[in-house]
Amino acid sequence: MRKKQRRKNNKTSKQGKSNNITFSKLTLHKLDWLEWITIALALWFFFYPAPYEILLAVLLAIPVIGLFLNGLHKPSMATLVEVSADKDGNDKYDVADFIDVAAWVILLRVLIDYEFESFYSMIIPGSIACVIILTILFLTHKLIAKTTRNKWWIYTSLIFNVSLYSYAGTYAANCTYDYSEPKVYETTVLDKSISRSRKHTTYYIKVAPWGHHYDNEKISVSRSQFQEINKGDNIKIDLKKGLFHIPWYYIERKREVNE
Repeated sequence: MRKKQRRKNNKTSKQGKSNNITFSKLTLHKLDWLEWITIALALWFFFYPAPYEILLAVLLAIPVIGLFLNGLHKPSMATLVEVSADKDGNDKYDVADFIDVAAWVILLRVLIDYEFESFYSMIIPGSIACVIILTILFLTHKLIAKTTRNKWWIYTSLIFNVSLYSYAGTYAANCTYDYSEPKVYETTVLDKSISRSRKHTTYYIKVAPWGHHYDNEKISVSRSQFQEINKGDNIKIDLKKGLFHIPWYYIERKREVNE
């Protein structure tokens, strides 16, 4: 009787373990809907960023929501990273799309839309955001106990993408939701240039020193702004303090200068 009971308990225990393993493997799969939503919104935000503030807010929220949903039953962090083999048989570590796709598209839009006044000024706000997100990650997920893969590569790829999301998201929110009054500086356009690559074309305007920028510098602008500004034009540059006190600036559009 005791043997039967032990077998039953062992069987129940194995089923429980099996269910846990199955859930662990399917956790990421159950969030496929969130990954597809992230990809769709990322494409929208990259190619047609309007309404800008709303799209950014949603993309900033998705990784945090995803971490909570994926961590409902506190699975291993490995459930956030898909490991596959490349053509040479080497392992590839792909972080869940609701984290890395959101992170990369926010970073790309930041590089396209905003000018850094000082890289060092975003170290503290970005680091604080990174610590908060990593804390959420470690509170909602277990450390990787056993795996046939290199768990340190899993940790590295996961922490890298979380850090990327944190710093890019902090700077994007700093500029997008900054409603402070700008300091306006006047300067002159010295030259114009275009940089082309296979996938992207960047438009630059070279301006004379302004404010505490004591050297001539190239500022990236949109294509339409590049076309409306000519060499020798006097333009205005708006310097803003930033939501998180990370200074940033932009060139006023020509029609705004004439108003």
